[in-house]
Amino acid sequence: MNKSDSSVEMMALQVFEPDERTLYTIESAAALARISRRHVALYCKHGLVSPVADPSSRGWCFDDEGIRVLRQIEYLRSACGINFHGIRLIMRLTREVETLHEQLRFFHQV
Repeated sequence: MNKSDSSVEMMALQVFEPDERTLYTIESAAALARISRRHVALYCKHGLVSPVADPSSRGWCFDDEGIRVLRQIEYLRSACGINFHGIRLIMRLTREVETLHEQLRFFHQV
């Protein structure tokens, strides 16, 4: 194993499991995802993650899924060196695979 392999292992994506009803401000989301507020805004601008609507807040808010997505984006960008177009493709394909898995589970139950 070379030095770059070990650094990728050290940056492994960590699981994040908060209360599903909790909403986080952009500052809190950035802290939980271990990225800057600027990166959160950049990822939103590129359509990689979307804030959720919160009528009680004027700013952007993120739920637990948003935090997971932010961490996944940052891992793919920083540890794997993938650009935004590649990240968008990986995330789209991942969603499609998850949908297919759900359909297979449904058909196995029928």
